Amino acid sequence: MDEPPTDAPTEPSEAPEPNAARRYEPGLIGRAPPASLGLLIFGFGTAAGFLIAFSGLDLLRDASGVVLLVFLVLLMFIGALGLVLFVFRKPLWRRLFGIAETQLELFSTPISEVVRGLIDQQPQTAIAAARDLVHMGLARYAWLATRRWIIGSLTALIAAMAALAGTAMLFKQNQLLQAQNMRIDIQIAQIEKQILLDTYTVQLAEAARNAQLVVEITAIAAELGQAMDVAMQAFGVPETGKGTRTVDGSTPLIDPLQDLDLSLVMRIASASRATKPYRFLKVGVLPEDQNAIMRAAIARRSDLPATLAQLSVGMQWQPEQDEIGLVDRPASPERGQLLLALTQSGVREMEILSFFGMDLSYAYAPGIRLFMTSFQVGQLSYADLSFATIMEADFSGASLYNARFHKAFLRDTTFASVPGADVKAPFSHDIDYYNTGLTGADFQGAIIRRCDFRRIFGLAARFDGAALFQPDFRDAGISAATFRGTAIFGARFDGADLRSVDFDGAVVAGADFLDRLAADAAPGSFRKERFALEEIDITEAMNLTSLYNFSSTEEVLEQVANKGLYRIKRVQPFEN
Repeated sequence: MDEPPTDAPTEPSEAPEPNAARRYEPGLIGRAPPASLGLLIFGFGTAAGFLIAFSGLDLLRDASGVVLLVFLVLLMFIGALGLVLFVFRKPLWRRLFGIAETQLELFSTPISEVVRGLIDQQPQTAIAAARDLVHMGLARYAWLATRRWIIGSLTALIAAMAALAGTAMLFKQNQLLQAQNMRIDIQIAQIEKQILLDTYTVQLAEAARNAQLVVEITAIAAELGQAMDVAMQAFGVPETGKGTRTVDGSTPLIDPLQDLDLSLVMRIASASRATKPYRFLKVGVLPEDQNAIMRAAIARRSDLPATLAQLSVGMQWQPEQDEIGLVDRPASPERGQLLLALTQSGVREMEILSFFGMDLSYAYAPGIRLFMTSFQVGQLSYADLSFATIMEADFSGASLYNARFHKAFLRDTTFASVPGADVKAPFSHDIDYYNTGLTGADFQGAIIRRCDFRRIFGLAARFDGAALFQPDFRDAGISAATFRGTAIFGARFDGADLRSVDFDGAVVAGADFLDRLAADAAPGSFRKERFALEEIDITEAMNLTSLYNFSSTEEVLEQVANKGLYRIKRVQPFEN
């Protein structure tokens, strides 16, 4: 029987491909499609990454319709291409390879023909069979590669679109979270503002309660006025000796023990105790603060920025705060009003009132004038006497913890601790010492002339920017006090505790100031190696605001007495 020719075309139906058939296509079917799939996914991922990175979420959101349309077009194009290739694969394969179907069982015939041709030594037959075998392998690979590429492309597109959608949703979620965080921040700010307003409400409610007590203070002032009228009729005014008022408003002195009824003394003490400190709305500019008044005036000249800048540096103006707020710590304007009523009515000896319980702690009395007023063993802690004018006053043994004397003028005033034997009646003479408490007291920017601070307890007292002329700090406990940028002339520190006292920037007279300070202070309390002196001229010294405002060049030169002016500079830190 004749065998069919080996080059006859065959078109058997396509059958499932067994694993053994893969030996004809090593590396072709297994590697090429995954590589194209990876490149396709990489390309879409890169495009999406660049789009999000350089265009931003807003652009992606705005162009989401275009992006979706592009993906759908690609899906439809690849799907249509796959459908066309599937429908017309046989004509295409026949035109390209001469074979339309490539089932694995058909590979056995050309293989057997190749072997037979080799055995029978018929090279033409073997070559023809090998050519058919190659055509069949190429045709099969082409179809498998095309099919896998179509499936891989569709899968990659769907995966990329899903990933891009997930990324967009993630960015959208982050955007919503950012918006939510902003709203939360706004809500927190509103809550903080509400808390602040509630604080204002509480403090102002206390102010309203204290305002009701102002009537009592006014009644006390009226009775003090009556006592003053009686004193005028009995003793006359100081200038005329007669019981008539004078043009300058001079009043006689009132002795609380002799001229005031005990009932009035008790009312004064009770009123001072009944009024409690609170935080009230702060005033923009105090009428006593000439520095602030000057600033408010020059601020109107916005066309002089250089002048404003120079004055801001020279006068140490702080940035303005337009916000309405409360004062920085509790205070009692009512107690300040009571103190003003007492001093204006001629009461100079406060010991009787203090003995019966008058409490002027937290008294708010900026700009008050205290002339020859005695507050021995008085209660004035946290009192605010800023911008006050205090002359020949006596605060011996008083409690002045954290009291304020900002930019006050003090002359011939004593804060010294008083021996029990010298204390004024009705306080007991059996106590060795009534110590003055000036811990945390603030004399920033004050002018202090011939004031006595002997034996005070002034831990961390503040004299920054002040001008001190002949102050007496003998045996004073002023450890951790600060004299930064302070002018100190004729001071005495014999036996003073100067541990961790800071003199950085202070202006002094004499190149031996540090040596004298180390010799005079309590043993081991002052370490002069922490500081150094640098010589300055009178012009630099007068740059201190306190000297510039309240002293003259002639007065400073008189204090120096040819010793030379020096500025102290701290060169070593404090250990603790």
